[in-house]
Amino acid sequence: MSAKIITLSATVLAVGLATPTIAESTGELVLTIAGEEEVIPLWGTQSDWSGSANWPSINIYARSFNEDGEDPLVVTLGFDAPGWTPSQAEMRLSRYEGGDAVLKLFANEDEEDGGLAVKLDSHALEGTLMSLTGSVTGTLGTSDNYGRDIDLSDGIPVDGVFTVTLEELD
Repeated sequence: MSAKIITLSATVLAVGLATPTIAESTGELVLTIAGEEEVIPLWGTQSDWSGSANWPSINIYARSFNEDGEDPLVVTLGFDAPGWTPSQAEMRLSRYEGGDAVLKLFANEDEEDGGLAVKLDSHALEGTLMSLTGSVTGTLGTSDNYGRDIDLSDGIPVDGVFTVTLEELD
């Protein structure tokens, strides 16, 4: 075998082994919704953070499936955290059956829209990864316009905790 082929083979092997792994967001939400506890794994490819280390914008997407791997419960929780104080909190919950959304609920931080409150218990930033623990509480309601106007007449209480590690949005 020639020296060129050996050198080329070694270079290709080294490049292939040195391919960086792509970090993915991880974690879960544990929510009590209308008295029923749901453990909802983070949807890693959809969850992230952006902004700066002192003013991040957090996007947590979580979903769980039934025993057949179908009909997910999808929860989104988003908020800004200037100075690590959460603000502008929003939550959306959708439940699917047979591929159709059968329940869509919304809340945001305004009292008339559910009084959604997020509290951060801890935060850490290591490179592009942000780790957070915290809690959320509020009331979910229906909306005909994707959460712009929320009807709380049949409001559903929600509270829970989250433990997530989020990758920075590119």
